[in-house]
Amino acid sequence: MKPAEFDYCRPSTVAEAVTVLADVESARVLAGGQSLIPAMNFRLTDVSVLVDIGGVEGLDAVACDPEGVTVGATATQTRVLDDDAIAAVIPGLRAALRHVGHLQIRNRGTVCGSLAHADPAAELPALAVACDAVLAVSGPGGDRRIRAADFFSGPFWTTLEDGELITAVRFAAPPAAAMTVVDEISRRAGDFAVAGLVAVLEAGDREMRSARLVGFGLGGAPTRLKEAEAVFVGWAADHPTDVIAEAVVADTADAFDDIHATGWYRREAVAALAVRAARRALNAREDA
Repeated sequence: MKPAEFDYCRPSTVAEAVTVLADVESARVLAGGQSLIPAMNFRLTDVSVLVDIGGVEGLDAVACDPEGVTVGATATQTRVLDDDAIAAVIPGLRAALRHVGHLQIRNRGTVCGSLAHADPAAELPALAVACDAVLAVSGPGGDRRIRAADFFSGPFWTTLEDGELITAVRFAAPPAAAMTVVDEISRRAGDFAVAGLVAVLEAGDREMRSARLVGFGLGGAPTRLKEAEAVFVGWAADHPTDVIAEAVVADTADAFDDIHATGWYRREAVAALAVRAARRALNAREDA
């Protein structure tokens, strides 16, 4: 397949990119292109102008400090995955990126591009919600910040307004004693998840102290599992796992059916992943 005819624009500044996006109907941003280009080739999306932000200076910047990591819009997934300093501050980024596609995809794909694409089965949107990430956005009305929890509104749908683009995302560092688990069920390595879980867990000597759980591949957007989070607190290895599984199933009641799996399967799968994450966090604490 080949894409429909389109125009190509390579701005040198964010302001130039915003101008084109605001003035031209169906203009789309190109960063890594690992989702957009296939969609164009299969004519699943209408693009009149492709706005390539690869030439905008500074958008490939990555900054790391003890409080978090900021990833620019054109920084590739491989660059973030291979950075040991980033992994030390946000372990979940490396854990999530190991599940993303294959080496060739990660070499071109970007972290911010995955967030903008908002595939409900993708790992990075769920991680962004779990890490309380904040997206920096520029548009015709100026710059603004959007919490990841408020950014994903449905399948491939976000709260970005006309003419806006993501310029960076800031992942907040988890508590020092926390473990970040990214686990999923997929048909093959590199495939999108049938169902998955991101868990930021803090374990004490004998029981869980805190939990932030986000499911993905369940519905239109990453799903906070708030009832399960409450059950996790105080849970110990000698407690029954049924309480965790039941809470996760209750939190994921709206999981959808498709050709890959039923909603029932997805609920049960994430429940099993949650139990596994809890045990892993407590075992790691015992071994420390």
